[in-house]
Amino acid sequence: MSQPLSRNAVWDLIAPAVPDSLEELGKGQYLAKWWKPVPMDHVESLLHLTGIRIQREPYEPKNLPNGLVVMFSVEESAQFDRRPESSVPAENGQGADLPLRKTGS
Repeated sequence: MSQPLSRNAVWDLIAPAVPDSLEELGKGQYLAKWWKPVPMDHVESLLHLTGIRIQREPYEPKNLPNGLVVMFSVEESAQFDRRPESSVPAENGQGADLPLRKTGS
């Protein structure tokens, strides 16, 4: 990987999965932790995200009874392929992405 990802970038890449804790283990590996009650839809979401490589299948660690942990890494292509769903490209093709806004209608 060319440059380490910021913690916020990793959170964005794994959305809609929202673990209770996200740890950087070094060498591009991360540990997502959920304690009970574990939202299995979040875990399943992480397991099937494009650009996320599962390093170790979900398991219940001894120090987290009834919780789950997933070790994963982010593929380099995912850093560039994913963009927040709430944005659209600027009309003229220049500048940053523009956020979508709800209107009253």
